[in-house]
Amino acid sequence: MNKLYEDVFSLTLAGIRGEKPALSGETDWEKFYDVLKRNKLLTLTYNAIASVASEYSVPEYIMVEWKSFCSPRIFNQMFMYSEIKKIISEGNRKNLTLVMFKGIGVAALYPDPNLRYSSDADIFVYEDEREKAVKLFEELGYESTDEGAKDHVPVFIKQVGRMYSKIELHDCLWEDYEGKQAEVLDSLKLDSKESLIKARFMGVEYNTLGITEHFIYQIFHIVKHLFFEGISLRYFLDIALFANKYKEDINWERVAASMKSLHYERFFDCIVAICQEHLGMDRDIPITGTVTEEMKEHLIEDVLGDKEKAGKMDDYETINFLETYFMRVSAVKESKFQQRRKQIFPLPSELHERFSYAKKIPILLPIAWIHRILFFISYALKGKKKGKNGTEAMKKSQKRLDLMKELDLMDTDKELKNK
Repeated sequence: MNKLYEDVFSLTLAGIRGEKPALSGETDWEKFYDVLKRNKLLTLTYNAIASVASEYSVPEYIMVEWKSFCSPRIFNQMFMYSEIKKIISEGNRKNLTLVMFKGIGVAALYPDPNLRYSSDADIFVYEDEREKAVKLFEELGYESTDEGAKDHVPVFIKQVGRMYSKIELHDCLWEDYEGKQAEVLDSLKLDSKESLIKARFMGVEYNTLGITEHFIYQIFHIVKHLFFEGISLRYFLDIALFANKYKEDINWERVAASMKSLHYERFFDCIVAICQEHLGMDRDIPITGTVTEEMKEHLIEDVLGDKEKAGKMDDYETINFLETYFMRVSAVKESKFQQRRKQIFPLPSELHERFSYAKKIPILLPIAWIHRILFFISYALKGKKKGKNGTEAMKKSQKRLDLMKELDLMDTDKELKNK
């Protein structure tokens, strides 16, 4: 592993432990800053780098930019958490089962929750209470927005001066999946009311997923983001902190069985091995030892590598090229031609639900292809205005497919059909 990546891991651990980092002294500081920014670790690591800035001759302009980036985000995170506290309190008063998951539960594991900044918060609500939850948000001054919203996940935002609070309201934990893989996820019952537990945040009690369920969900969520736009190192850190905190409470046999049913075994081994080697995860966390050094290096490169070479992409761009695979309707053990065919001219069973008419009436498939191409073109035009590169996005999607194949994440059909 190159020195830059070693320094990123070292500074991240120092930020969590409140220690002075041991760096190589050979760092390209602009690239180092960029990697930490892309991996959402600037706020966590600022104090650690400030403690050794003179020792390692970190340029002053880097430190000024670093601090100016962190300060407003920490303050906004404080505002978001105060808003979430209001939502929890009002939800409890109205006997609403609002389930806080992902960010809030994980942020509590950081030395200061505000150091794990996020652009939004995720709340799960059971479908029969969704309208009540929407009404609650409106009463608290939130407005719905189309930005980032999708089926089963309306988005709400509240702006107060420069501060904002953004909430994604989920009535499904795997809204982007369908078909066989969604059936497997449903069977895991991660959202079962019986498995919910109580936790406390900022002095208020809230509902959250069971500990084992939450851990399984986090792995599944990381895989989803790996398809979307790639994953940040912060996801790895979340997993390491969660596993260390709840090692005795997690049902590891159930985790292993879930990874097998989802076909995530090799990926799970890979991410745990990386966390154990570089992010302080307890070495007792069980893995099967199926990954190679090359697999770990490829995943680390995908996470920390130079994204400029692949083009700056919004999260929708890669998933649009990969959606036929993301929906888990076909294996990846195909020629490049077959892969391209499925990306450009998918069969009815390979189409997203937005083209449901062709799923129901296959004779309409050519219309769906035209519709789909126009859909992609509209995204490409929007992306071009932002300086995005559609051709590079296609290359990025192919590279991601190769990584998926190496980690055995894509060839799910055989396993699922056997069930």
